[in-house]
Amino acid sequence: MINMKQITLFSIFAFAVSTLSAQVEVKLGTVAPTGTPWAAELNAIKKRVEAESNKAIKMRIYLGGQLGGENEILQGIRKGRIQGGGLTAGAVASVVPEMDMLEVPYLFDSSKQADCVLDNHLLEPFKQLFDEKGLIFVSWAENGYRNIGTKTKEIKTPADLKGVKIRSQESKIHLEFWKKIGASPVPIAIPEVLPSLQTGVVDGFDNTALMTLAAEWQTAIKFYTVTEHIYQPAVVVYSKQFYDKVPDDQKKILIGQGNGQAAGARAAVRRLSASLIKALEENSVTINKLSEGEKGAFKTASAGIGELMVGKIGGKASMIFNKIKEAKGSCGK
Repeated sequence: MINMKQITLFSIFAFAVSTLSAQVEVKLGTVAPTGTPWAAELNAIKKRVEAESNKAIKMRIYLGGQLGGENEILQGIRKGRIQGGGLTAGAVASVVPEMDMLEVPYLFDSSKQADCVLDNHLLEPFKQLFDEKGLIFVSWAENGYRNIGTKTKEIKTPADLKGVKIRSQESKIHLEFWKKIGASPVPIAIPEVLPSLQTGVVDGFDNTALMTLAAEWQTAIKFYTVTEHIYQPAVVVYSKQFYDKVPDDQKKILIGQGNGQAAGARAAVRRLSASLIKALEENSVTINKLSEGEKGAFKTASAGIGELMVGKIGGKASMIFNKIKEAKGSCGK
């Protein structure tokens, strides 16, 4: 005969099994290395989601390209093998081509203007475009302004890049930029950049000072030119295939403040800016800060890429580009 103690133990066991089986597991992938603001942002999402769901949702963060390069992570998210992640706009453009219009060289006059355009004018159009491609848009984030790092040749003018083998992000607009200014772009995924620099597959790259230091690319270069030629947003996304299957209460927890998270993520990246340039100098990298006139030469050399990409991308690229140009007028500089 089963006594009350046995019944109680059985009930506790049954509850535990039922809770365990109901737990939703979420893998978030990114190429962002540990110890960066990007990693901190994803870990903050993990902490909040697990707390608000009373651990009914369990998150695992895979940093530093543990799940592959950005294109591999993105495909995993679309297929539901990876439930979400943090990705640059350039990477997402392989699936949502209109994202390339955000990375037209010298598109924005300031970070403040970029924030205004993205948050107040492009949020809803991109949410719809993402949804159509199997992605749930959660929030804008930031990689920042991209600059040029090189091994043997200091870059001061576009002419200095002629024939130089440059690692390019696997993005149409990045490849177009390098070709337009005369460089020889080589598309390489993030995890392969450092060995490619070390072995001479490429002689340089472009990225933010933060990513350069976080990925230890500064160990393979001697020069870093502050061109600020592309402002690169990033995004936090979930897999639509995964998201559509979870209950509504868990959907709300996963989204949280939505794009309300963007301001904090951006601020965390931006407040490191000056100290990161100094850190590069301390790592024996020569910093070349361009004057406005010198930047003007890069602007001139890359002019017309926006209009060119509208024609190449098609879809809603024209609508997005027009919205950006109109929004800049109301957002100010």
